[in-house]
Amino acid sequence: MSVELDFPEFPYEEPPHGITCWQKPWNGVLVRVDRIPFRAGDELTFHVTVCSDSYGQTPAATIQGVVSITADTTTVDYTIPWDGVLDAVPEGSITVFYTLPPSDGSEPTISESAIVRYSRRQPGDTVCGPNS
Repeated sequence: MSVELDFPEFPYEEPPHGITCWQKPWNGVLVRVDRIPFRAGDELTFHVTVCSDSYGQTPAATIQGVVSITADTTTVDYTIPWDGVLDAVPEGSITVFYTLPPSDGSEPTISESAIVRYSRRQPGDTVCGPNS
């Protein structure tokens, strides 16, 4: 596979802190691919790794999510789930890339990776979550 697609985005990232308790990650974290012409029948596979370090080097949880395109579009969203993925670490990073095997059977393509800092730590070293 060749790297031909632009990186995914985290629309609710708040620079320079990334994804924090303010975004309520227990409701999932949105990843968006935008400004790319997708066709009905395409399937994007999002490859997500949650790491316990901010450089994406120490994986704690991984998941693949498939989004089927039902109509021609230029925007595709995927929500990274909480259970077993985002709840795996209180602090670290999230890396995401996606693959696209077009419906016409041509060669699959891969995107660049995106990384975002991820922290559920609050003042006093408490950790936020769905019950806190």
